[in-house]
Amino acid sequence: MNKSVKKVMGVMCTTAMVMTIGSSVCAEEGKTLKVAMECGYAPYNWTQPTDENGAVQIADSTEYAYGYDVMMAKHICDELGYDLEIVKMDWDSLVRLWYQEMWTV
Repeated sequence: MNKSVKKVMGVMCTTAMVMTIGSSVCAEEGKTLKVAMECGYAPYNWTQPTDENGAVQIADSTEYAYGYDVMMAKHICDELGYDLEIVKMDWDSLVRLWYQEMWTV
């Protein structure tokens, strides 16, 4: 997939995240918002070895995620009083597993 398509998809995914946050969070099964991302497409999201600059630990990993998508998700969680869980997924699995409701956003 070329970079311009990935950029457009990244913006669309972030927009979808913000638009669906209200309906997804209202279910209140728990107080954790699970957000899936590739964690490898800077500046939107990437992986780093430490929590430097406020990075969030990736679920089931010793690595941390950071970038615009992570900052947006953290801000939404802070405003709503939810915990944030980042789930690292390869790009091709994101849309397919979205429909199986493997994560909130």
